[in-house]
Amino acid sequence: SHSGGRTSFTLNRDFGGDSGRNASDRQSWTTWEFEQSAFLSLGNSSWFEQQTLALNLYLADTPTWNSGDHISGEYHRPPSFAGVSLGGFDSLRGYSSDEFVGRSAVLYSAEYRVQPKWQPLQSLPVFNLYNVPWWQWVVFAETGQVSDKFSFNELHQDMKWTLGAGVRFEVESVVVRTEFAYSGEESQFWVMVNQPF
Repeated sequence: SHSGGRTSFTLNRDFGGDSGRNASDRQSWTTWEFEQSAFLSLGNSSWFEQQTLALNLYLADTPTWNSGDHISGEYHRPPSFAGVSLGGFDSLRGYSSDEFVGRSAVLYSAEYRVQPKWQPLQSLPVFNLYNVPWWQWVVFAETGQVSDKFSFNELHQDMKWTLGAGVRFEVESVVVRTEFAYSGEESQFWVMVNQPF
């Protein structure tokens, strides 16, 4: 996208269950995620066919996090693979997948995306076998945090950050992206399909 925006709200609910032996085998839990993206066209130039500033806000919470039996310690929390997390190819890309897991998360992302007028790919070996109408150069910055409290102050303390750059291609109507991201603590190289937002 070069203009406009996108809003999404996702609600996940596991009603829990048991295997017949123990009624507390799997606790019920609820999570929600809100995401708002905005795309601002910066026009073209002598070098670039299109320049876009892409912005994204992600906010998530687990409202059932503190519900449950405080004596037994059985709370209505999702397993780490299904819960709220940051880190990976779509969020805080300078960290490993799901590096930060907790009750709540906030993430702010900004990307400067440019499509060069110079497009040599269609004449290169392998690329010439496919339809590659455009490629895109990207620089990005992200900052976010995961917390065990749904609190503005908690989510904005000691925020993690990532800086990175990448190249993206449309190959047969599929966006393929390669990115290098650095976080100050570690770095990651990602190859993935689709835009992160």
